[in-house]
Amino acid sequence: MPDIEIHGFAQSTYVRTARMTCIEKGVAHTLVPLDFRSDAHRALHPFGRMPIMRDGDLVLFETLAIAFYLDETRDGPALQPADPPGRARMLAWITAATDYVHGTLLRPYLAVDSLSAEQRAAARENLEIVDLALSKGPFLLGAQLTLADLFLAPMVGFAEGQAEFAELTGGLDGLDAWRQAVWTRDSFRRTLAQ
Repeated sequence: MPDIEIHGFAQSTYVRTARMTCIEKGVAHTLVPLDFRSDAHRALHPFGRMPIMRDGDLVLFETLAIAFYLDETRDGPALQPADPPGRARMLAWITAATDYVHGTLLRPYLAVDSLSAEQRAAARENLEIVDLALSKGPFLLGAQLTLADLFLAPMVGFAEGQAEFAELTGGLDGLDAWRQAVWTRDSFRRTLAQ
């Protein structure tokens, strides 16, 4: 029986990040669907969000806490740089992904089917910044896949299914090379929403 439960919906980018972390670490896990915003859900996550991780008696909410816990308590390849400056850069990219990329690339689609010209410009600007960082590739921090890549991948993967994606990413060679490197990983392929 898997030792980790991830509670949430497969389509959630943050649930996907938690699951990708499990897979990269070689940790068996079970995806447990939620009765969204029910009392049982709120008992696990006081803000009624996802994912939630259960490891025996330990229950954690928030993707960043879950990813750090899994990386630091399980065997498998390190998903954080060994040095404090590297970890700080990784955290900067995680927060950039969750604040800026998510805010321009995903959040608008919760209200509209296609982005306005202003929304497309904001998303493109943020993706150009990511593309510049990826010029040292193949990953956000260079040679090592880190948690930052696992946060960004589901967001870009979601956007890939939108009509504007080619316009938003055209000519961003670093982003394209990164997608090719990440999209072939088992963790990305196994967490595609069913």
